[in-house]
Amino acid sequence: MCLSDAFEIVGGERRPLMSYVSGISVENNLITLTDMLGARKIVSGNLRSVDLTHNVILIEPLDKAQ
Repeated sequence: MCLSDAFEIVGGERRPLMSYVSGISVENNLITLTDMLGARKIVSGNLRSVDLTHNVILIEPLDKAQ
């Protein structure tokens, strides 16, 4: 089973958000990550990339000032 790790990009650095991500859904600027046990995390941002070969999800958070 191939599961991914999700990171947010802040100041050019990757910050971990969730490991063992098995599902992603996007609605407007809300990204819902679901792990293999069913735990969910909702992140406000834009999906920057999903690399299925290396199992990496990159999310760019929305500017806090908006």
